[in-house]
Amino acid sequence: MDFNNREISALIWTGLLLGAVFVNAPVRSAFRAFARAMIQRPILVIFGVAAVYVVACVAFLAWWGIWTADNLKSTIGWVLTFVPATLFNVSRIDEDRTYFGRTIRETLSLTGLLVFIVGLQSFSLSAELLIVPVMTFLTLMHQVSERDAAHASAKHCLGTLLVIVGFSILAYSVYATFLEWPKFDVRQNVSELLVPILLSLLFLPFLYCVSIVIVYDRNFGNIAYALPDKGLARFARRRALLAFRNDLGLLKRWRHIVMHRRPSDQLAVIQAIGQAKREQDSAKRRPHVETADGWSPYAAMEFLEPEGFFPPGYLWYADRYRASVIVKFGDRARANHATYYVEGDEARATLLTLELWMWGPDETSSDEQHFARLIASLMRRAVEPEAVEAFRAMLDEQDNGVAFDWNGYRFRIEREKPGPSGQFTVTFTIAHPQEPRAFTDEHASER
Repeated sequence: MDFNNREISALIWTGLLLGAVFVNAPVRSAFRAFARAMIQRPILVIFGVAAVYVVACVAFLAWWGIWTADNLKSTIGWVLTFVPATLFNVSRIDEDRTYFGRTIRETLSLTGLLVFIVGLQSFSLSAELLIVPVMTFLTLMHQVSERDAAHASAKHCLGTLLVIVGFSILAYSVYATFLEWPKFDVRQNVSELLVPILLSLLFLPFLYCVSIVIVYDRNFGNIAYALPDKGLARFARRRALLAFRNDLGLLKRWRHIVMHRRPSDQLAVIQAIGQAKREQDSAKRRPHVETADGWSPYAAMEFLEPEGFFPPGYLWYADRYRASVIVKFGDRARANHATYYVEGDEARATLLTLELWMWGPDETSSDEQHFARLIASLMRRAVEPEAVEAFRAMLDEQDNGVAFDWNGYRFRIEREKPGPSGQFTVTFTIAHPQEPRAFTDEHASER
């Protein structure tokens, strides 16, 4: 394997960095803890099977005449970067429906081609020893500046500088390749470009299978907790495998039902499977609900979508069906936030709730105004625009809270007194006329 000056420079700087890091005793201790975590049996099994699968993929490409021994360096680089990065994130695949499409696009993107072209040529070793840390530093600084709007000017400046340097290196690589074209091995370099791309695409089915195994293992662990009877738990796992196969959404819906209903016999387990399938079918069909009976739960979950509220699912809890989602008003760890709830029975929603949690005096005015806009949006979509003005008129007469009936719908807003550190909550509810838990309040009035 021949290394160019850029690769040698990267190896030198990596070695120096690791040496400097491991001089620190706490870092060595943390690394030992990480190593102990990595030698756990499940992790070793996954990486062992992954190694066998990669060898099979390489053998397949070699059989087709695409992979040769000359591709060993790029293959090792791919194994040390792509494989660990994807395996460490494999548990998140089932939660990200765009993962495979995004990974395929990134694998086949123009960026990968440009990176490959840039790597065709390198400068002298002394120049590369300077370029590698400078480019790394600029890239890290640019990523940091992207996280804070206050650093917008630095982000623009660093981005422009990176583009200029990147295109300069690209231009040099193209020019040097053109000058050396008679000695340029087209087949070998095309193979160097294609092999990592093909290996990445071939590795995706393995990632999909591993993600399914991990999701089943995680959910079956919950089932073992919910069903102390080991025989019943084994029966539940067998029936789940036969009923759900690779439908992970249905598996998680069923697990949720079992965790809350705690079936005590095999018939109850089978009924939970039937309920999960019925709920999923309803979510797909989105059956119509008459206005007099309530809201469609799936339509109600979308009332605040334009404002960024995306409830993940309408599921049965201890006493009724419910969907909820939290949206933060900012990037701070303790940013104020709002929670949107949709509640009702399996066929219809009858209670909508918006709850604002304020941590303290910071941003109180602007976030309360934002919350007021959310309330108005919810009322317009859930009831009628006229209800907004009617409720607003009632609010002008009450400072801390008000309950108000309007054409059978019941609206209520309550504000807690601030706590010791200034935290408080504001809760707004819309109860449909069919809501069985409709509130009663001495301040309620008819329009």
